[in-house]
Order: sequence, then C-alpha cells, then structure tokens
Amino acid sequence: MGLVNPNDPRAKRTRKYIQKAFTDLLAEMDFEDLSIQDIMDRAELNRATFYNHYQDKYELLELTMSGAFTEILSKWIPPGTRMQGAELLRNLMLAVCEWQIEMTKQLNARRTLSQAMEDNAKQQLYNGIISCMEHVKDLSAEERRRMEWVATMISWSIYGVVVKWCQCQEEPAEQFIEQVLPFLMSNLRTLDLHDSKEEF
Repeated sequence: MGLVNPNDPRAKRTRKYIQKAFTDLLAEMDFEDLSIQDIMDRAELNRATFYNHYQDKYELLELTMSGAFTEILSKWIPPGTRMQGAELLRNLMLAVCEWQIEMTKQLNARRTLSQAMEDNAKQQLYNGIISCMEHVKDLSAEERRRMEWVATMISWSIYGVVVKWCQCQEEPAEQFIEQVLPFLMSNLRTLDLHDSKEEF
C-alpha cells in the first residue's frame, strides 16, 4: 500500500469496487477460503491493482469493517459532537445495533469473522467514547487512566449485550436499549469518579 494517493477520486472509486466485491464474496464463502484473485475477479480489476491499495486480505478486512462501522457511528454521533452520559450510551448502542444487523446480513451470519467484528467494534466504541470526552485532556495521569478503564468497560459491555440481543431480536432496538441503559448507567455510577470532571 502507499503506491497511490488515498485521496485521489479514482483511488477511492477503486477501493470502493474492491470492498464491494469483498463483502459480496464474504456472503458466499468463508474468509479463509477467499483469495485475492477471487476478489479482483469479482471486482473486474487486475490482481496487481490490489497491492496498490492493500497489503493483504487481512488489511482489506480490517479497513472494510472499520469503514462500515465509522459510517454508521458518524450517523448517530456526528463528528465534533460532545455527547455524555445516557445520550452517548444510547447513541453508541443504536450504532452497534445497526452495524451488527447489517454485518450479519452481509456476511450471511457466518461465524468465522465474529472475532474480527468484535475487536473492531470494541476499539471503535472505545475511540468514540474518548473522543466525546473533550475534558479528558485536562485530567491528571491517574484520572485519565481511570477514564480509559471506564471507556473500555463501556465499550465491552455495549458490544456484549448488543450481540446477545441480535441473536433473537425479541424487541425493537430502541426498546431493548431503554431496558438495558439504566443498568449500564448504574454500573458506571458505582465507580469513584465524582472528584474528576466526568459526567457519567
């Protein structure tokens, strides 16, 4: 990667074709069985083009998933937004619900990518939580470390409970979230964060 300008419109268009071919094929076959040649044949591009944009299919997987999640997350938490407390948790959960449903549908409920999906979502949730806490920059080293623990706990909790909900979807996402939200907030309030600037 690095042989093309990532901001060039033609490069963006090529990556879009490659990622579309990739996600289409993932609905048909397991990731481990998928070759770069398969992807480029579906995209109707030559194999050499792939390496102008990605190192290997693992990087393609990571960037495709992170791009899909970022797009959904930015819809619920627009860039520059500073949400906190229940509003932040609610919108994060709505984003994960939408992403989980969409990815499960696209991947035809395949389990081979579940760990990659989980790792990607947790990391992006963590980043989203931290970025929404503008005041975290003013915290001491100890307070910042505590806030990072909180962000980790929130991201893991949200992902876990959403995956559980997605398996049966017995109620609409909004209803499910309103039932779960008080428990997440209650757990957060048990943390000794009152001396710092967090509003969780």
